[in-house]
Amino acid sequence: MTDRYAPGLKDAAPGTPHRRVGRGLWRIGPALVAALMAAAPGPSAMAAVAGEPTDVNLITAIDVSDSITRHEEWLQYEGLARAVLHPDFLTRVERGTFGRVGFLAFTWSSDGRVRVVIPWTLIASLDDAQRVASGLRQAPRIDRSHYAMGPDERESADTAAAPGALTDIASAIAFATDTALHAPFSATRTVVNICGDGVDNAGASPPDARDAALRAGITINGVVFGARRDLRAYFEAFVTGGPGSFVLEVRSPDDLPAALERKFWRDMIAAIAARATA
Repeated sequence: MTDRYAPGLKDAAPGTPHRRVGRGLWRIGPALVAALMAAAPGPSAMAAVAGEPTDVNLITAIDVSDSITRHEEWLQYEGLARAVLHPDFLTRVERGTFGRVGFLAFTWSSDGRVRVVIPWTLIASLDDAQRVASGLRQAPRIDRSHYAMGPDERESADTAAAPGALTDIASAIAFATDTALHAPFSATRTVVNICGDGVDNAGASPPDARDAALRAGITINGVVFGARRDLRAYFEAFVTGGPGSFVLEVRSPDDLPAALERKFWRDMIAAIAARATA
C-alpha cells in the first residue's frame, strides 16, 4: 500500500513560529502564540490552500497536560483509534464529494508543549483508517520528565487531578490553527477538536486564540471530561466556536472512546451538510 502520509509541521516553510525542544516536540511560547494570532488570515486563505481536495480536514488535540492520568491518556488515543475505524465514520467518508478526509492528531500539554503524533494523512478507506488507528495506538505516551511536577509526584496523581497542574489551551488552539493553514490538502471545512479536562491557567488567552482560528474559517469543537462540572460551560464560552461547533461532555473517562466515536460522526455529518449547501 502506498504511504499516504504527508509532511507534518516539522516540514513547514521557514519562518513558521514554532520552537523545537526535542525529537518531534515543539514548544509554543506566549510570544509565538501572539504572532500566530496576529498573522491568522481570513477564510479565503483556507480555500486557497493547494493540494488534493478533501471533504473536511480534521485536527484533534489530545490533552496530555499535568492533570491527565495514564488511563485518561490511553482512553483518548483508544477513542480516536476506534472513531476512525467505525463503520459509520467510514461510510460518511465514502459518501462525501471527494470520498476522503484529511487527518492530523497532536498532543498538547503544559507550558505550550505540543507533539504531532499523526502527521497530515488522508483517510479514504478502511486500510487508511487501520494505518491511522495503529499509529495512534503505538504513539509515545506521556514523558513526565519535563512537567511542572517530578515523575514521582505525577505517578501519585494518577488517580486524580494533580494540584497546581498547568493547562495551556491557547497554545493548543494556536498550534492547530497554524497546522490547518499549512495543510497539504485543500478543504472548504476544517474542524479542530480540543480534548481537555480542565480550564486554561497558563499562557495566552484562549478566546484570543479561538477568535484568530475563527477568522481563518476554522471550526473548533470540544470534548471535555474529568471532575469539573463547569467545564462544558467554560469551553462553550472561551474555547469553541464556528459553524456547527459543539462541546461534547463525557461524565466518566471510561466513556471517552464511545464519545469520540459519536463526535467524529457529527463532524462528518456537518461537513457533508456544509458541502451540500455550498
